[in-house]
Amino acid sequence: MTRHHIRYFATGLAALVAFPGVAYAQENCVEGGNSATRSAEVEFALAASRDDTRSQEDRYKRALDKLEKNWDMDRIPSLSYLLAANAYLGLRDFAGADSMLTMLVTAESACAEQAAQIRFNAWVGQYNAGIEQMQAGDEDLALTRFETANLINRDARSLAYAGSIYQTRGEDDVAAERYVAALAVGGDDAIVRTASINLAAIRKAAGDAEGALAIYSDYATANPDDILGRLNFAIALMDADRQGEAQEIFQELIARDDLSFGQWSQVGIGLYRAQNFEPAAVAFSKALELNPYNKETLENLANSYYQAERYEELHPLAEQLTVNYPLERVNYNLLANARRELGDSDAALSALQGRDGMSFEFLGARMAPIDETTYSIEGQVMNRNGTPGSTHSVAVTFLDETGAELFTEPLELTLPAEQEIAAFALQVESDALISGFRYEVPGS
Repeated sequence: MTRHHIRYFATGLAALVAFPGVAYAQENCVEGGNSATRSAEVEFALAASRDDTRSQEDRYKRALDKLEKNWDMDRIPSLSYLLAANAYLGLRDFAGADSMLTMLVTAESACAEQAAQIRFNAWVGQYNAGIEQMQAGDEDLALTRFETANLINRDARSLAYAGSIYQTRGEDDVAAERYVAALAVGGDDAIVRTASINLAAIRKAAGDAEGALAIYSDYATANPDDILGRLNFAIALMDADRQGEAQEIFQELIARDDLSFGQWSQVGIGLYRAQNFEPAAVAFSKALELNPYNKETLENLANSYYQAERYEELHPLAEQLTVNYPLERVNYNLLANARRELGDSDAALSALQGRDGMSFEFLGARMAPIDETTYSIEGQVMNRNGTPGSTHSVAVTFLDETGAELFTEPLELTLPAEQEIAAFALQVESDALISGFRYEVPGS
Protein backbone atom coordinates (compact mmCIF):
# COMPACT_ATOMS: atom_id res chain seq x y z
CA MET A 1 0.00 0.00 0.00
CA THR A 2 1.46 3.35 -1.00
CA ARG A 3 1.16 6.04 1.60
CA HIS A 4 1.63 9.73 1.05
CA HIS A 5 3.27 12.05 3.55
CA ILE A 6 2.02 15.59 3.80
CA ARG A 7 4.70 17.98 2.66
CA TYR A 8 5.19 21.33 4.33
CA PHE A 9 6.35 24.48 2.63
CA ALA A 10 7.70 27.55 4.31
CA THR A 11 4.78 29.94 4.21
CA GLY A 12 3.77 33.40 5.30
CA LEU A 13 6.35 35.19 3.19
CA ALA A 14 7.18 38.44 4.93
CA ALA A 15 10.10 40.83 4.84
CA LEU A 16 12.01 41.66 8.00
CA VAL A 17 13.43 44.94 9.28
CA ALA A 18 17.11 45.44 10.13
CA PHE A 19 17.93 47.06 13.45
CA PRO A 20 19.97 50.26 13.70
CA GLY A 21 23.15 50.67 15.65
CA VAL A 22 25.66 48.56 13.75
CA ALA A 23 28.37 51.18 13.15
CA TYR A 24 31.83 49.68 13.50
CA ALA A 25 32.72 52.09 16.31
CA GLN A 26 29.91 50.96 18.61
CA GLU A 27 30.86 51.72 22.21
CA ASN A 28 32.40 48.95 24.35
CA CYS A 29 33.22 46.68 21.42
CA VAL A 30 36.78 47.58 20.37
CA GLU A 31 39.10 50.40 21.28
CA GLY A 32 42.44 51.62 20.01
CA GLY A 33 44.01 50.92 16.67
CA ASN A 34 46.98 52.13 14.66
CA SER A 35 47.81 54.18 11.60
CA ALA A 36 46.37 51.52 9.29
CA THR A 37 42.99 51.46 11.04
CA ARG A 38 42.88 55.26 11.15
CA SER A 39 43.61 55.42 7.42
CA ALA A 40 40.85 52.86 6.80
CA GLU A 41 38.45 54.95 8.87
CA VAL A 42 39.23 57.95 6.67
CA GLU A 43 38.24 55.86 3.63
CA PHE A 44 34.94 54.97 5.31
CA ALA A 45 34.25 58.61 6.08
CA LEU A 46 34.93 59.57 2.47
CA ALA A 47 32.72 56.71 1.24
CA ALA A 48 29.85 58.27 3.22
CA SER A 49 30.43 61.71 1.72
CA ARG A 50 28.19 62.85 -1.11
CA ASP A 51 30.97 65.05 -2.50
CA ASP A 52 33.56 62.29 -2.84
CA THR A 53 34.94 61.88 -6.35
CA ARG A 54 35.58 58.15 -5.87
CA SER A 55 32.94 55.45 -5.80
CA GLN A 56 32.00 53.75 -2.55
CA GLU A 57 33.32 50.50 -3.96
CA ASP A 58 36.70 52.09 -4.56
CA ARG A 59 36.76 53.48 -1.02
CA TYR A 60 36.02 50.05 0.49
CA LYS A 61 38.81 48.51 -1.59
CA ARG A 62 41.18 51.26 -0.44
CA ALA A 63 40.17 50.64 3.18
CA LEU A 64 41.12 46.97 2.77
CA ASP A 65 44.41 48.02 1.18
CA LYS A 66 45.15 50.27 4.17
CA LEU A 67 44.54 47.36 6.54
CA GLU A 68 46.75 44.98 4.61
CA LYS A 69 49.90 45.66 6.62
CA ASN A 70 48.14 44.76 9.88
CA TRP A 71 47.67 41.12 8.85
CA ASP A 72 51.42 40.51 9.25
CA MET A 73 51.49 41.82 12.82
CA ASP A 74 51.93 39.47 15.78
CA ARG A 75 49.13 41.26 17.64
CA ILE A 76 46.60 42.45 15.13
CA PRO A 77 44.43 45.34 16.41
CA SER A 78 40.91 43.94 16.79
CA LEU A 79 39.47 47.02 15.13
CA SER A 80 41.11 45.78 11.93
CA TYR A 81 38.70 42.84 11.77
CA LEU A 82 35.66 45.04 12.34
CA LEU A 83 36.73 47.55 9.70
CA ALA A 84 37.56 44.81 7.22
CA ALA A 85 34.18 43.12 7.82
CA ASN A 86 32.36 46.36 7.03
CA ALA A 87 34.50 46.91 3.92
CA TYR A 88 33.74 43.40 2.67
CA LEU A 89 30.03 43.96 3.30
CA GLY A 90 30.22 47.18 1.27
CA LEU A 91 31.74 45.14 -1.56
CA ARG A 92 29.03 42.45 -1.21
CA ASP A 93 31.71 39.90 -0.30
CA PHE A 94 29.75 38.07 2.36
CA ALA A 95 32.22 35.22 2.72
CA GLY A 96 34.99 37.74 3.44
CA ALA A 97 32.81 39.56 5.96
CA ASP A 98 31.93 36.27 7.64
CA SER A 99 35.62 35.43 8.04
CA MET A 100 36.47 38.83 9.54
CA LEU A 101 33.56 38.78 11.99
CA THR A 102 34.52 35.29 13.14
CA MET A 103 38.08 36.47 13.82
CA LEU A 104 36.76 39.59 15.54
CA VAL A 105 34.75 37.59 18.07
CA THR A 106 37.68 35.20 18.59
CA ALA A 107 39.91 38.17 19.40
CA GLU A 108 37.33 40.19 21.34
CA SER A 109 34.52 38.26 23.00
CA ALA A 110 32.93 41.59 23.99
CA CYS A 111 32.19 42.14 20.29
CA ALA A 112 29.97 39.06 19.98
CA GLU A 113 26.71 41.00 20.28
CA GLN A 114 27.72 43.67 17.78
CA ALA A 115 29.06 41.06 15.36
CA ALA A 116 25.77 39.17 15.60
CA GLN A 117 23.86 42.37 14.87
CA ILE A 118 26.06 43.15 11.86
CA ARG A 119 25.49 39.63 10.56
CA PHE A 120 21.75 39.92 11.04
CA ASN A 121 21.46 43.27 9.27
CA ALA A 122 23.55 42.02 6.34
CA TRP A 123 21.48 38.85 6.25
CA VAL A 124 18.15 40.73 6.31
CA GLY A 125 18.86 42.56 3.05
CA GLN A 126 19.55 39.33 1.20
CA TYR A 127 16.70 37.47 2.90
CA ASN A 128 14.19 40.20 2.03
CA ALA A 129 15.42 40.19 -1.56
CA GLY A 130 14.88 36.42 -1.64
CA ILE A 131 11.34 36.79 -0.33
CA GLU A 132 10.60 39.41 -2.99
CA GLN A 133 11.92 37.15 -5.74
CA MET A 134 9.84 34.21 -4.47
CA GLN A 135 6.75 36.38 -4.49
CA ALA A 136 7.63 37.42 -8.04
CA GLY A 137 7.99 33.76 -9.04
CA ASP A 138 11.74 33.85 -9.74
CA GLU A 139 13.02 30.89 -7.72
CA ASP A 140 16.49 30.96 -9.31
CA LEU A 141 17.23 34.48 -8.13
CA ALA A 142 15.48 33.81 -4.82
CA LEU A 143 17.77 30.85 -4.21
CA THR A 144 20.82 32.99 -4.98
CA ARG A 145 19.67 35.56 -2.43
CA PHE A 146 18.94 32.97 0.25
CA GLU A 147 22.27 31.24 -0.25
CA THR A 148 24.08 34.58 -0.09
CA ALA A 149 22.22 35.30 3.15
CA ASN A 150 23.37 31.92 4.48
CA LEU A 151 27.01 32.93 3.95
CA ILE A 152 26.85 35.75 6.47
CA ASN A 153 24.29 34.42 8.96
CA ARG A 154 23.06 30.89 9.60
CA ASP A 155 19.38 31.63 10.12
CA ALA A 156 16.79 28.85 9.94
CA ARG A 157 14.50 30.93 7.71
CA SER A 158 16.86 31.41 4.78
CA LEU A 159 18.19 27.86 5.19
CA ALA A 160 14.69 26.35 5.10
CA TYR A 161 13.57 28.46 2.15
CA ALA A 162 16.68 27.42 0.23
CA GLY A 163 15.95 23.82 1.17
CA SER A 164 12.39 24.10 -0.14
CA ILE A 165 13.60 25.41 -3.50
CA TYR A 166 16.22 22.66 -3.82
CA GLN A 167 13.56 20.09 -2.92
CA THR A 168 11.20 21.46 -5.56
CA ARG A 169 14.03 21.05 -8.09
CA GLY A 170 14.57 17.45 -7.07
CA GLU A 171 17.98 18.19 -5.48
CA ASP A 172 17.07 16.33 -2.33
CA ASP A 173 20.62 15.84 -1.03
CA VAL A 174 21.31 19.58 -0.99
CA ALA A 175 17.83 20.27 0.39
CA ALA A 176 18.46 17.83 3.22
CA GLU A 177 21.72 19.62 4.09
CA ARG A 178 19.88 22.92 4.36
CA TYR A 179 17.10 21.43 6.48
CA VAL A 180 19.63 19.81 8.84
CA ALA A 181 21.38 23.16 9.19
CA ALA A 182 18.07 24.92 9.85
CA LEU A 183 17.18 22.44 12.59
CA ALA A 184 20.62 22.87 14.16
CA VAL A 185 20.03 26.62 14.35
CA GLY A 186 16.39 26.38 15.48
CA GLY A 187 14.00 29.29 15.58
CA ASP A 188 10.43 30.01 14.52
CA ASP A 189 8.02 27.09 15.01
CA ALA A 190 6.76 27.23 11.43
CA ILE A 191 10.31 27.05 10.04
CA VAL A 192 11.25 24.17 12.33
CA ARG A 193 8.09 22.41 11.16
CA THR A 194 9.01 22.96 7.52
CA ALA A 195 12.54 21.67 7.99
CA SER A 196 11.51 18.67 10.11
CA ILE A 197 8.66 17.38 7.99
CA ASN A 198 10.37 17.94 4.64
CA LEU A 199 13.63 16.40 5.84
CA ALA A 200 11.72 13.35 7.03
CA ALA A 201 10.01 13.09 3.64
CA ILE A 202 13.41 13.18 1.90
CA ARG A 203 14.75 10.47 4.20
CA LYS A 204 11.67 8.35 3.51
CA ALA A 205 11.95 8.79 -0.27
CA ALA A 206 15.61 7.74 -0.08
CA GLY A 207 14.61 4.48 1.60
CA ASP A 208 15.65 5.52 5.11
CA ALA A 209 12.36 4.73 6.80
CA GLU A 210 13.93 4.54 10.24
CA GLY A 211 15.60 7.92 9.80
CA ALA A 212 12.31 9.45 8.70
CA LEU A 213 10.48 7.86 11.61
CA ALA A 214 13.02 9.25 14.07
CA ILE A 215 12.53 12.78 12.73
CA TYR A 216 8.73 12.49 12.83
CA SER A 217 8.93 11.07 16.36
CA ASP A 218 11.22 13.83 17.65
CA TYR A 219 9.08 16.53 16.09
CA ALA A 220 5.79 15.07 17.31
CA THR A 221 7.18 14.71 20.83
CA ALA A 222 8.45 18.28 20.90
CA ASN A 223 5.28 19.68 19.28
CA PRO A 224 2.33 17.61 20.56
CA ASP A 225 -0.22 20.22 19.45
CA ASP A 226 0.93 20.24 15.81
CA ILE A 227 -1.80 18.22 14.14
CA LEU A 228 0.00 17.53 10.86
CA GLY A 229 3.17 16.64 12.71
CA ARG A 230 1.25 13.99 14.65
CA LEU A 231 -0.40 12.76 11.47
CA ASN A 232 2.88 12.34 9.63
CA PHE A 233 4.28 10.49 12.64
CA ALA A 234 1.32 8.11 12.57
CA ILE A 235 1.70 7.53 8.83
CA ALA A 236 5.41 6.83 9.31
CA LEU A 237 4.55 4.33 12.02
CA MET A 238 2.22 2.56 9.60
CA ASP A 239 5.00 2.41 7.02
CA ALA A 240 7.17 0.79 9.68
CA ASP A 241 4.43 -1.83 10.29
CA ARG A 242 3.76 -0.42 13.74
CA GLN A 243 0.03 -0.38 13.13
CA GLY A 244 -1.03 -0.39 16.76
CA GLU A 245 0.93 2.75 17.65
CA ALA A 246 -0.30 4.49 14.51
CA GLN A 247 -3.92 3.69 15.29
CA GLU A 248 -3.48 5.05 18.80
CA ILE A 249 -2.46 8.42 17.36
CA PHE A 250 -5.32 8.36 14.85
CA GLN A 251 -7.81 7.59 17.61
CA GLU A 252 -6.26 10.25 19.85
CA LEU A 253 -6.76 12.86 17.13
CA ILE A 254 -10.29 11.74 16.31
CA ALA A 255 -11.24 11.83 20.01
CA ARG A 256 -10.25 15.46 20.41
CA ASP A 257 -12.98 18.07 20.76
CA ASP A 258 -10.87 21.22 20.59
CA LEU A 259 -9.87 21.32 16.94
CA SER A 260 -10.80 24.07 14.53
CA PHE A 261 -12.40 23.62 11.13
CA GLY A 262 -9.00 23.90 9.48
CA GLN A 263 -7.42 21.38 11.85
CA TRP A 264 -10.20 18.83 11.35
CA SER A 265 -9.75 19.29 7.61
CA GLN A 266 -6.01 18.63 8.00
CA VAL A 267 -6.71 15.49 10.02
CA GLY A 268 -9.16 14.27 7.40
CA ILE A 269 -6.78 14.93 4.52
CA GLY A 270 -3.96 13.16 6.32
CA LEU A 271 -6.08 10.13 7.13
CA TYR A 272 -7.49 9.99 3.60
CA ARG A 273 -4.02 10.10 2.05
CA ALA A 274 -2.99 7.32 4.43
CA GLN A 275 -6.00 5.38 3.11
CA ASN A 276 -7.64 5.33 6.54
CA PHE A 277 -11.03 6.19 5.11
CA GLU A 278 -13.27 5.42 8.09
CA PRO A 279 -11.53 7.82 10.50
CA ALA A 280 -11.08 10.28 7.63
CA ALA A 281 -14.86 10.38 7.30
CA VAL A 282 -15.17 11.08 11.04
CA ALA A 283 -12.71 13.98 10.76
CA PHE A 284 -14.43 15.50 7.73
CA SER A 285 -17.84 15.15 9.37
CA LYS A 286 -16.54 17.11 12.37
CA ALA A 287 -15.14 19.74 10.02
CA LEU A 288 -18.52 19.90 8.30
CA GLU A 289 -20.25 20.49 11.62
CA LEU A 290 -18.17 23.65 12.02
CA ASN A 291 -18.66 24.82 8.43
CA PRO A 292 -21.63 22.97 6.90
CA TYR A 293 -21.63 24.93 3.63
CA ASN A 294 -18.01 24.40 2.62
CA LYS A 295 -17.97 22.69 -0.76
CA GLU A 296 -14.55 21.05 -0.41
CA THR A 297 -15.50 19.49 2.92
CA LEU A 298 -18.71 18.09 1.48
CA GLU A 299 -16.72 16.56 -1.37
CA ASN A 300 -14.05 15.17 0.93
CA LEU A 301 -16.62 13.59 3.22
CA ALA A 302 -18.50 12.08 0.27
CA ASN A 303 -15.30 10.60 -1.16
CA SER A 304 -14.36 9.19 2.25
CA TYR A 305 -17.76 7.50 2.54
CA TYR A 306 -17.36 6.10 -0.97
CA GLN A 307 -13.89 4.69 -0.26
CA ALA A 308 -15.11 3.25 3.05
CA GLU A 309 -18.12 1.69 1.20
CA ARG A 310 -20.57 3.49 3.48
CA TYR A 311 -23.17 3.98 0.80
CA GLU A 312 -26.11 4.85 3.04
CA GLU A 313 -24.22 7.87 4.39
CA LEU A 314 -22.88 8.69 0.94
CA HIS A 315 -26.30 8.77 -0.76
CA PRO A 316 -27.75 11.97 0.80
CA LEU A 317 -24.41 13.78 0.46
CA ALA A 318 -24.10 12.85 -3.21
CA GLU A 319 -27.66 14.05 -3.81
CA GLN A 320 -26.84 17.35 -2.11
CA LEU A 321 -23.72 17.75 -4.26
CA THR A 322 -25.62 17.16 -7.51
CA VAL A 323 -28.26 19.70 -6.47
CA ASN A 324 -25.85 22.41 -5.33
CA TYR A 325 -23.13 21.78 -7.95
CA PRO A 326 -24.95 20.25 -10.91
CA LEU A 327 -22.22 20.79 -13.52
CA GLU A 328 -19.66 18.44 -11.97
CA ARG A 329 -19.74 14.88 -13.31
CA VAL A 330 -17.97 13.35 -10.33
CA ASN A 331 -20.99 14.15 -8.15
CA TYR A 332 -23.27 12.16 -10.44
CA ASN A 333 -20.81 9.26 -10.40
CA LEU A 334 -20.90 9.20 -6.61
CA LEU A 335 -24.70 9.32 -6.63
CA ALA A 336 -24.99 6.56 -9.21
CA ASN A 337 -22.60 4.32 -7.28
CA ALA A 338 -24.46 4.88 -4.01
CA ARG A 339 -27.83 4.11 -5.60
CA ARG A 340 -26.51 1.00 -7.35
CA GLU A 341 -24.94 -0.37 -4.16
CA LEU A 342 -28.18 0.30 -2.32
CA GLY A 343 -30.05 -1.77 -4.92
CA ASP A 344 -31.79 1.00 -6.89
CA SER A 345 -30.53 0.41 -10.42
CA ASP A 346 -33.15 2.61 -12.08
CA ALA A 347 -32.22 5.58 -9.91
CA ALA A 348 -28.54 4.89 -10.60
CA LEU A 349 -29.23 4.98 -14.35
CA SER A 350 -31.12 8.25 -13.92
CA ALA A 351 -28.06 9.79 -12.23
CA LEU A 352 -25.84 8.69 -15.11
CA GLN A 353 -28.28 10.12 -17.63
CA GLY A 354 -28.15 13.44 -15.77
CA ARG A 355 -24.38 13.32 -15.98
CA ASP A 356 -24.28 12.53 -19.68
CA GLY A 357 -26.95 15.11 -20.56
CA MET A 358 -24.82 18.16 -19.82
CA SER A 359 -23.24 19.89 -22.82
CA PHE A 360 -20.44 21.33 -20.69
CA GLU A 361 -19.07 20.60 -17.25
CA PHE A 362 -17.07 22.22 -14.48
CA LEU A 363 -13.77 20.60 -13.58
CA GLY A 364 -13.90 21.79 -10.02
CA ALA A 365 -15.10 25.12 -8.71
CA ARG A 366 -13.38 26.49 -5.63
CA MET A 367 -14.07 29.55 -3.51
CA ALA A 368 -11.31 31.30 -1.60
CA PRO A 369 -11.12 34.64 0.22
CA ILE A 370 -8.76 37.18 -1.33
CA ASP A 371 -9.01 39.61 1.58
CA GLU A 372 -11.49 40.42 4.34
CA THR A 373 -14.27 41.45 1.96
CA THR A 374 -13.28 39.95 -1.40
CA TYR A 375 -13.95 36.39 -2.51
CA SER A 376 -13.14 34.55 -5.71
CA ILE A 377 -14.60 31.46 -7.33
CA GLU A 378 -12.26 29.81 -9.80
CA GLY A 379 -12.30 26.65 -11.87
CA GLN A 380 -12.33 25.26 -15.37
CA VAL A 381 -15.09 24.56 -17.86
CA MET A 382 -14.89 21.74 -20.39
CA ASN A 383 -17.01 21.82 -23.54
CA ARG A 384 -18.34 18.32 -24.07
CA ASN A 385 -20.66 18.85 -27.03
CA GLY A 386 -21.81 22.46 -26.79
CA THR A 387 -21.41 25.14 -29.42
CA PRO A 388 -17.88 26.58 -29.33
CA GLY A 389 -17.95 30.30 -28.59
CA SER A 390 -21.45 30.21 -27.16
CA THR A 391 -22.03 32.14 -23.94
CA HIS A 392 -23.77 30.91 -20.81
CA SER A 393 -24.69 32.63 -17.56
CA VAL A 394 -24.48 30.49 -14.41
CA ALA A 395 -26.25 31.96 -11.37
CA VAL A 396 -24.00 31.65 -8.30
CA THR A 397 -25.64 32.13 -4.91
CA PHE A 398 -23.46 32.98 -1.92
CA LEU A 399 -24.35 31.76 1.57
CA ASP A 400 -23.62 32.98 5.09
CA GLU A 401 -22.65 30.76 8.01
CA THR A 402 -26.28 29.79 8.65
CA GLY A 403 -26.91 28.83 5.02
CA ALA A 404 -29.00 31.92 4.35
CA GLU A 405 -28.66 33.46 0.89
CA LEU A 406 -26.62 36.65 0.85
CA PHE A 407 -26.83 37.49 -2.86
CA THR A 408 -26.59 35.98 -6.34
CA GLU A 409 -24.11 36.92 -9.06
CA PRO A 410 -23.87 35.69 -12.67
CA LEU A 411 -20.81 33.76 -13.78
CA GLU A 412 -20.41 34.45 -17.48
CA LEU A 413 -18.91 31.62 -19.52
CA THR A 414 -17.74 31.35 -23.13
CA LEU A 415 -17.32 27.75 -24.24
CA PRO A 416 -14.01 26.74 -25.79
CA ALA A 417 -13.69 24.32 -28.70
CA GLU A 418 -15.29 20.92 -28.21
CA GLN A 419 -13.41 18.75 -25.68
CA GLU A 420 -11.21 21.74 -24.81
CA ILE A 421 -10.87 23.38 -21.40
CA ALA A 422 -10.97 27.05 -20.39
CA ALA A 423 -10.50 28.73 -17.02
CA PHE A 424 -13.20 30.82 -15.38
CA ALA A 425 -13.31 33.15 -12.39
CA LEU A 426 -15.87 35.23 -10.53
CA GLN A 427 -14.85 37.82 -7.94
CA VAL A 428 -17.34 39.36 -5.52
CA GLU A 429 -17.32 41.83 -2.63
CA SER A 430 -19.19 41.25 0.63
CA ASP A 431 -19.06 42.89 4.04
CA ALA A 432 -20.80 39.79 5.43
CA LEU A 433 -18.78 36.61 5.87
CA ILE A 434 -19.32 34.20 2.97
CA SER A 435 -19.24 30.59 4.14
CA GLY A 436 -20.28 28.79 0.98
CA PHE A 437 -21.93 28.93 -2.42
CA ARG A 438 -24.07 26.97 -4.84
CA TYR A 439 -24.95 27.44 -8.49
CA GLU A 440 -27.65 26.51 -10.99
CA VAL A 441 -27.57 25.07 -14.48
CA PRO A 442 -28.35 27.81 -17.03
CA GLY A 443 -32.04 27.81 -17.93
CA SER A 444 -33.07 25.62 -15.00
